[in-house]
Amino acid sequence: MQNAERVQIQREHEALEKQRASLLWKEREMIDMEAQEWVAAMELQRELTIQAAMRSDRRRNTSTKCVDISLGSCSDVPYSQTIFPNLLDQKSREVIEYSPEYILMGVLHNLLQGECNPDLRLLGCSVVAPKCEGGKVIKPCRHRCEALKKNCFPAFDAIDMAWPYFLDCDRFFGSDIEGCFDPLAKLRGETDFPEDVLTELSTSIQFIHHSYSQMVRELKKTASRCGHIAQLYSIGRSFEGKDLLVIEFSTSPGSHELFKPEFKYIGNMHGNEVVGKELLIYLAQYLCSEYLLGNPRIQRLINNTRIHLFPSMNPDGYELAAEEGAGYNGWINGRQTAQNLDLNRNFPDLTAEAYRLAKIRGARTDHLPIPESYWWGKVAPETKAVMKWLKSIPFVLSASLHGGDLVVSYPYDYSRHPLEEKMFSPTPDEKVMPNCTVT
Repeated sequence: MQNAERVQIQREHEALEKQRASLLWKEREMIDMEAQEWVAAMELQRELTIQAAMRSDRRRNTSTKCVDISLGSCSDVPYSQTIFPNLLDQKSREVIEYSPEYILMGVLHNLLQGECNPDLRLLGCSVVAPKCEGGKVIKPCRHRCEALKKNCFPAFDAIDMAWPYFLDCDRFFGSDIEGCFDPLAKLRGETDFPEDVLTELSTSIQFIHHSYSQMVRELKKTASRCGHIAQLYSIGRSFEGKDLLVIEFSTSPGSHELFKPEFKYIGNMHGNEVVGKELLIYLAQYLCSEYLLGNPRIQRLINNTRIHLFPSMNPDGYELAAEEGAGYNGWINGRQTAQNLDLNRNFPDLTAEAYRLAKIRGARTDHLPIPESYWWGKVAPETKAVMKWLKSIPFVLSASLHGGDLVVSYPYDYSRHPLEEKMFSPTPDEKVMPNCTVT
């Protein structure tokens, strides 16, 4: 009897296993079918998009009418007219404004936490509102799209997001041979300048306030004129996407040399404090001209030091202050960044960290760790760029030029006892710092 029960139980168990295996097999088949259907749908969508783009191209070839750009997110593109249908075959402004592509353009800034913007927005505008001249569309340049895609990969990867399909560099962008345009030229202040200006040897300087694009132009001219001793490079981007440009002077631009000290000047940390910015632009022009003219003091300085000049750490703030004018903006407007952050108070408080470590026997204070709590607050992209810059180059001396008062500030700004503001808190380099301030 017991054997019969065991056999019966075993048969029921085998039947259940077969039923379970059958259900699993059917489930896999359904999953495979769904996957195949999804792939087929994606292929169909891709084919339809390509066909739509081809139809759009054919329509544009027969269209002769350029229209003014009226899209709010594309009001600052470096051209004034577009054409319908656009590169996505969208036939009107209303259709574009309610499209998922245009909506995504508006939220990418927040999704990527300010990274790659406004570059991505301007690149998107060149697709949804392409440049139009003489009734014909001019595609944005493919090389600019590919470069931005490469630079922005870490930002997209950090949020597990793919590169937007409507920014397909092969499909919607053209080559230089076809005749394309750079949608980011205005952002970078790229302006041509006469060749004779580059070769002219003169220390004559025109004292004017430089806009961002004018500053870029002057720095490019200087770096080109003294290419054997100068190099222009970017350490990152401002919140609004402007390159944070540094011009370097050295006998081997771009590389650190053993036993050659690294020095830097930073200007315009507060956007409305402009004297430091202009002084560094003029200093760059002066160093270049005087080196070429054979000034022995300048040649000795550049031959034995690697000099980095960073004229504008807060170009966004400067542009805001400049728009309103010196007589109207007060002392606050433009002082902070586009994120409303004061860069002079956005770096970690390493003074307190130095005081804390000084109480620990044997603790080193030459390489101070950044407190973990610092990253809980809002850190500006300009601040992050400077911090990465400091890690990449072993600077031995530096200064930040401010405006508004005659004062020299050096470590430590904070007293050992925070409540005693007037208490003397000497730096370990106390004997050196006062001498540096008068040189």
